Amino acid sequence: MGLALAALTSCSKPAVAAIRRDTPVPPAPGVVRIARSSRDFIRVETVGGGEGGAETVTAPARVDFRDGALSKLGAPLNGRVTAVLVRTGDRVRKGQTLVTLDCPDAAAARTSVTAARASLREARADLERQHRMLDEGVGVEREGLAAETHVKELESELARAEAGAAFAGPGTGGVVEIAAPTAGTVVALAATPGMTVQAGADVVDVGDPTELWIVADVFEKDVPLLREGALARVDLESHQGPLDGRVASIGAVVSTGLRTAPVRITLPVSPGSLRPGMYGRAEIAAGGGYGITLPAEAVLVKGKQTIVYVEQGASTFVRRSVVVAPPVNGRIPVVSGLSAGERVATRGALLLDGAADQLL
Repeated sequence: MGLALAALTSCSKPAVAAIRRDTPVPPAPGVVRIARSSRDFIRVETVGGGEGGAETVTAPARVDFRDGALSKLGAPLNGRVTAVLVRTGDRVRKGQTLVTLDCPDAAAARTSVTAARASLREARADLERQHRMLDEGVGVEREGLAAETHVKELESELARAEAGAAFAGPGTGGVVEIAAPTAGTVVALAATPGMTVQAGADVVDVGDPTELWIVADVFEKDVPLLREGALARVDLESHQGPLDGRVASIGAVVSTGLRTAPVRITLPVSPGSLRPGMYGRAEIAAGGGYGITLPAEAVLVKGKQTIVYVEQGASTFVRRSVVVAPPVNGRIPVVSGLSAGERVATRGALLLDGAADQLL
């Protein structure tokens, strides 16, 4: 009986080994192997390979002054315009007087400075006299301290008066001169001789016509797709030919009305024919700068995961979790999870996902 069992055991070992060799090894989790006949139902795309073309965000655009290139000059005090020394379109130099005003408050401020200086000179002279008397032994210490306190009070009063006079700017008496803070061109003029102006009212605008950029008003949903440095092409209605530039900054505030944010585009060379206020459209490279986009059908949502299927061989695909951005023109930018050159299933991704679920 023992010999028979031993013989049976020795005979069965090769058979068991043969069965184990013939049994197919199950694929790893997330790996799908398909039959060769099913391969025709799957289409793949090389990511970053440009099959879908460059994706862009299109938005209305306008020419505007760069930050700091436009100065809006207002009246510092209430008054009356006495002279307008420039016209719209004039080139002006830094410090040049553009408009003069007659402001009673300016005269009062300058008079206060004169009076404060005179009072301070008198108080300092009195303080010196008190010091001499104390040195000679005939002075009263209390009177010396009072003279010193009076000088300090008048010094503070003079500082306040000088600050008020400085606010009025250059000029004498009630004359206030509005001067150009930088060299540029007079782009707007709201003053005429004889008109009265209120403090803070806009009088003249001076801008540098060489310091321009393009401002594109991009819809809120498209803003996350853009990045600083992205390529942009601008077509202006009144300018012949497109202009190429790059995104300099992306506005952090969305307008409450149109729900757009300003995206500022700089040009390598600003053509002399550009004028602030010109209108057109801008096309800005999208994809959040990630460089990888996929057709919407290639990206699947599984619970809290977003997945794609990456080709590993002619008949093998691997499930891969990815992070994506909002779609642009029917394609989905991939933030992370894929590298340029990898091949991803587009058509038939649902078929692969169903096969993967059967294997789980």
